[in-house]
Amino acid sequence: MQNFTKLCYILPEYNEDTDSHFFHLYEFLKKISEKMDIFLVVEKSKTKDIKLGNKVYIQKFRFAPLRFLESFLIILKARISGCKNFYTHYAYMGAINAAIISRLSGGKSYYWNCAMNWLFKQKRLSGLGYRLSLKLSHFLVTGAETMKQGYVEHYGLQPEKIRVMPNWINLNRFQPKVKTQNTKHKTLLFVHWLSKRKGADMIVPIIRNFITDFSSLLSDFKLFVVGDGPYKETLLEEIKENKLEKIIEIVGGVSNKDIIDYYGKADILIVPSMEEGFPRVLLEAMAMAVPYVATDVGAVREISPEAAQRFLVKSGDAEMFAHKIEALISDKVGYDQFRKEELENVKNYSLEKVSDKFINEIIS
Repeated sequence: MQNFTKLCYILPEYNEDTDSHFFHLYEFLKKISEKMDIFLVVEKSKTKDIKLGNKVYIQKFRFAPLRFLESFLIILKARISGCKNFYTHYAYMGAINAAIISRLSGGKSYYWNCAMNWLFKQKRLSGLGYRLSLKLSHFLVTGAETMKQGYVEHYGLQPEKIRVMPNWINLNRFQPKVKTQNTKHKTLLFVHWLSKRKGADMIVPIIRNFITDFSSLLSDFKLFVVGDGPYKETLLEEIKENKLEKIIEIVGGVSNKDIIDYYGKADILIVPSMEEGFPRVLLEAMAMAVPYVATDVGAVREISPEAAQRFLVKSGDAEMFAHKIEALISDKVGYDQFRKEELENVKNYSLEKVSDKFINEIIS
């Protein structure tokens, strides 16, 4: 390993059964560990045996001041051991400490963030941590040019301080399924955190609009809602009030290792988010050749193939969202073209291609 670049990678959480995008990070770390000497710092994990990176440290303290001090000391240890580059995924404490230590000792700190946080009021402490992470780090790394411009506009960051690296997908794990064509039966899928921010409050209005205007298209259709979150109980009440129990099924959180089964059943993915950065669910859908209707926010348009452009909707417009679902169901030629373009487009975001970009262009 002595000829490899040393990198201290700071991860907020490790959980093999996670239903979040973090599972993609674990695959990424395994891949870059083949070419880099990784000192992995994990802020929170119930698992002690983590086989990622070349050396792993799991933080022990939960009390915030002690956790901050522990983070500082372990990152300092990494610097003393030869790490000059520090890469933090979202975590504020790790990002701030990495930035301070690298600035004092001649290293470089990189902070990954890809969210439209400027749309929302943050809690005072987390908001401060977020802004310090952005300001102190040598470089912000984000997923797309669209997001880069957002950080420049809303936080006053200099463009040269921002590096763009897309999200990725393991195309060996996510592969399209052969589906039986049934024009009168369709399965819709929602995969996300159940919050207003991610469009959970739009689910019932969209389905109500679709039933009112377009249900004659189908003899049967079903929406599977995969995910958990603060809006779950409200959503259950809305489904009951509108007598949609037979149409909308809330599955709950599903491990990312098992999520492929749901994409395999789906004809259309719906992504009615108020806010997105670089949504991993779109990469999963593209890799599985599942066409989607999504809100035109964040980098959604930028990463979507040409066939998808006409199925992007203004945030909050449930009626138009339902209309786009109908248009996608009705146009078999357009639907097949959408699938074809997805499979070609997603190759740009393969795990292998993005990990090479990370090593050769981002960390330098």
